[in-house]
Amino acid sequence: MPSLLAAMLLNLAPLHAGEVFVDAARAAALLDAGAAVIDARGDKAWAQGHLPGSRPVAWTSIRAGWLRTGLLTEDAAALARTFSAAGVRDDAPVLVYGAGAAGWGEEGRLFWTLEYLGHGDVHVLDGGYPAWVAAGGAVSKAKDPVPAGAFTPAPVPARRARVDRVAAAVSDDDVVLWDTRERREYDGATPYGEPRGGHIPGAVHLWYADLLAPDGTLLPTEALTAALTAQGITPDKTVIPLCTGGVRSGFGYAVLRELGYPQVANYDGSMWEWSADAARPLE
Repeated sequence: MPSLLAAMLLNLAPLHAGEVFVDAARAAALLDAGAAVIDARGDKAWAQGHLPGSRPVAWTSIRAGWLRTGLLTEDAAALARTFSAAGVRDDAPVLVYGAGAAGWGEEGRLFWTLEYLGHGDVHVLDGGYPAWVAAGGAVSKAKDPVPAGAFTPAPVPARRARVDRVAAAVSDDDVVLWDTRERREYDGATPYGEPRGGHIPGAVHLWYADLLAPDGTLLPTEALTAALTAQGITPDKTVIPLCTGGVRSGFGYAVLRELGYPQVANYDGSMWEWSADAARPLE
């Protein structure tokens, strides 16, 4: 029998299979078409140079708390204000970019956030800001005028894995828990402050960065598919990526959406949440 989460996700076919990650030329076309542009690197990096017309939105600014939590805030009004101020509109595309290989997959976290909140036309700049600069894209250091948007969050629950769904997935053969952290973390190291080390029972390991070329762009589709399939991460399963606080796993979510996986849900609570409860098992 398919899991409840799998059944819920069956009707959520990818809207942009093969079009989630875009190169600099396609990104420029989106800008010309009036897309909202979000810099996931944060205020400091944005001030040092950014895509014209972009606004910084740090994933930490829209989480439910400040210390050791990856959980997205439940305050829909705050989310609407944040993204509307960045120019996001319900009826226009959004381009998100990060630091590429130098980052933590923050652009994927914001991609997932917007998809979870119901936006249907979100793209990620492949290779991030470095790829834009390398391609000769225009760069600004000014706070360019950005018309206010009008974004109305309409959460899609099936795209977000809550802790109870993750707990149920441990014993569900139709669900793959994908641990996107470094191998040392999977094996028990806690460099980022998890209360306990180890991994969720049955979770498979594939570091998200192993899906990137040295320049920070995605590996070719064939290589991505081979790497994922080798770990049992296949499109016939419900896949729940996780990490420490739902950032690297957000990037994993975006990769799976790029490849057309229809049943994907990011666990934003991830190991900060899971390991905080001593009753939850770890291996």
